[in-house]
Amino acid sequence: MKTQYATRLTITFLLLMVFQLGFAQKKSNSELPPVYDFDYIYKLKMTHKKGEMSFDYYLKKGEKYFGFDSAEMSKSSPDTKMFMVMDNDLGVTAMFMEMMGKKIVQKSKLKGSDMIGDEDSSKYTFTKIDSKTILGHECEGFQSENDDIKVTFYITDDVPVSFNEIWGANIKKLPKGFDPAWMKKYEENGLMMEMIFVDKKKSKNNMTMECVGLDTTDFSISTSEYGSMMSALGGGN
Repeated sequence: MKTQYATRLTITFLLLMVFQLGFAQKKSNSELPPVYDFDYIYKLKMTHKKGEMSFDYYLKKGEKYFGFDSAEMSKSSPDTKMFMVMDNDLGVTAMFMEMMGKKIVQKSKLKGSDMIGDEDSSKYTFTKIDSKTILGHECEGFQSENDDIKVTFYITDDVPVSFNEIWGANIKKLPKGFDPAWMKKYEENGLMMEMIFVDKKKSKNNMTMECVGLDTTDFSISTSEYGSMMSALGGGN
């Protein structure tokens, strides 16, 4: 699906995970740290033909993990609270849930390749476009394009946090026109503030993602409060 590729493309160029979470996973037995704490919430709004969706990403400066929360995650089960943490150091995705009066965590293995994909970026042209200001932050504009799609995005380094520390540089083949110096510039601080995806052949796939807030927070998850699904059902650890 081209919208999925648009997300992987954005990660590849900006080292930023946007919203794609639907990849195959295997159970993990890794031991989680006692606490995951966060100091910023990065809020994204996606607009497409069927409406709007909101996504909240929780970041911690200097840490290689991030949290994710969205009303869409618990839409089918309104009585269940869910919060996901992706820990790149451990190679783990941890889903923290509160359901039926129990606190449960499900851990799955995570690979950076699951997020980046095997797409050959050299098939795309990459150009720098005019900059603009978004939420008070000066953003550089970039555009990537081939015969099928065009992705326009704006990124800023005028922020204290980034996804770069989580995923690191991972580009298979640089697209034509891509300047490696851009990667260096956003190595420590860099967030996508807006992305416009255009499917040249199927307009129904068009979408826009925009940052609607970057707020401070003191939210944390105490992992010791969460047990396994088996323990919640009385089946031991």
